[in-house]
Amino acid sequence: MKTLITYLLIVIFAALFILPGCKKNNPGPKPIIPVLPKITAISPTSGTAGTSVTITGSAFELSAAANTVKFNGTVAAVSSATATTLIVTAPAGAGTGPVSVTTTGGTATGPTFTYLLAPGVTSISPASGVAGVSVTLTGTNFDAVAANNVVKFHGVAATVTAATTTSLVVTAPAAGSTGAVTVTTTGGTATGPVFTYLLAPVIAGISPATAAAGAAVTITGTNFDATAANDVVKFNGTVATVTSATATQIIATVPAGGTNGNITVTTPGGTSNGMAFTYLVATGPNIYVVGSDTRSGFGYWKNSAFTATTDCNGADAMVGSGTDIYFAGPSTTQTPTYWKNNTAVHVSSQTGFTSSVAVSGADVYCLGVLNNVYTYWKNTTATPLTTTSLIYLTGTYQNNELAVSNGDVYVAGAQYLGNSTILKATYWKNGSPIDLTDGIHSGSARATAVYVSGADVYVAGLEEIRDITTGGIINEAPRLWKNGVSVPITTPANSIFNTITSILVSGSDVYLGGQYNGAGAVWKNGAMINTAAYSVAEVVSSIFLYNNTDLYISGASSSSGNNCYWKNGNFVEMDPGCTHQGANCAATFANQVVSIYVK
Repeated sequence: MKTLITYLLIVIFAALFILPGCKKNNPGPKPIIPVLPKITAISPTSGTAGTSVTITGSAFELSAAANTVKFNGTVAAVSSATATTLIVTAPAGAGTGPVSVTTTGGTATGPTFTYLLAPGVTSISPASGVAGVSVTLTGTNFDAVAANNVVKFHGVAATVTAATTTSLVVTAPAAGSTGAVTVTTTGGTATGPVFTYLLAPVIAGISPATAAAGAAVTITGTNFDATAANDVVKFNGTVATVTSATATQIIATVPAGGTNGNITVTTPGGTSNGMAFTYLVATGPNIYVVGSDTRSGFGYWKNSAFTATTDCNGADAMVGSGTDIYFAGPSTTQTPTYWKNNTAVHVSSQTGFTSSVAVSGADVYCLGVLNNVYTYWKNTTATPLTTTSLIYLTGTYQNNELAVSNGDVYVAGAQYLGNSTILKATYWKNGSPIDLTDGIHSGSARATAVYVSGADVYVAGLEEIRDITTGGIINEAPRLWKNGVSVPITTPANSIFNTITSILVSGSDVYLGGQYNGAGAVWKNGAMINTAAYSVAEVVSSIFLYNNTDLYISGASSSSGNNCYWKNGNFVEMDPGCTHQGANCAATFANQVVSIYVK
């Protein structure tokens, strides 16, 4: 028994002290295996450079510096980190692409971050307008959702009605003012061109407030358009012609046919307030007579009031166009010149003069001499009259030597027959001669006036009638040719003191003015009329038919020597009671009244 106990003690001792000494050495703690990071979300998923972005996931490093975050390959700054969250700043210079996180456990690729680009405005159309006008903005990087674009006109928000990435359609806000247009999206703000608000014009005053049709009226105020064509001026609804304009002043011509009422101005900015204007009703037409006054020189009368013209050595012809008066004659500069409302217009700087004038639309035509060559001008373009011999154009009264119709220019005159002294009555069309007589079957003839009515060309002049035995002149017969065919003209008897100065055609009536047997004479359709009335003049110089009813004739009184005219055969002396030249009396002579115009 004792032996057994001893044996058990030995076994226990061995188990406690000997067997443990046979075990292997302890290797220490097991190593930690790195875990691959994972990205589950980013917020926000879009933005501009500099946007703070939160990355959610797992296995991120606890130290911010130990996490490498990239936006489409561009390193971003990590501002804070936990094992499940990183806060980073979207780097500049990166483009839209995936976000990645790299730790010691590896690299994880997450969702795409979309870079929002700042918008750009390249143009606006229109660049000016009133509040409420639709404006189209063209540019880049706009938001295709209209509500995501904030458009402002000089700081005032506008309504966006349509949007694409390159175009916005907006409405100019009522409270806006002139200034830059801006566009703001989530990508930033762009400043575009200036939009100019057009304001409705305001009339502050008109002068004169009473005038006749054709008068100039000055309108003062604000917000007018400096381009005259953009200002629509109305006289009680009747449109007027604007002759000049600034932002604060308009000059307009009182329109014919208008009535008493308000003047208004309409511009692209709107319509102004009205201001009352009263039409001055004339008691009769304005009567213009051109010639010379021994007190003041050459010029014209308007309703018997004379206005002298400078630089003028003679007045040979006059024509009216609207309220404008044109006349031709030699100038003191000895260059071809005509006068418009007494202002000289030089058609050439070379030596010469003008003797007749016509107006067609905006073009002014003159007849005269340039460097000793008979020439006509259209504005300042000269065309010489062609001929195979010398040309004869002369006379005291040359009012109707020139006519213009449908762009064609007609001139009345004569050419010498070869090298002889015999003249052939001739008219020129656009510079080319057309003979009316041949100079063989009669004596000399010359055309002195031309008129075109529709397709018909009327030419008037004189033709010598010679004694078949002696060859002497027994009559200078007045002549009228229609389209080259002679039309009979009657005279009481033969006379060598005859002249045709003027011609007028109205419908089927043809009027001629001039001289018969040394006294003024008028023919209507070939027969002399009102011989007692017109014979008071030494010569009838021109004819004008007003409103197809009133016949005006100009001339000079052979009894008093004063300038005068006739209306329907009734004598009107322009200086009544004046018989002797003095400070208040012209006492002019017959050849000093050359033309009449009534408007």
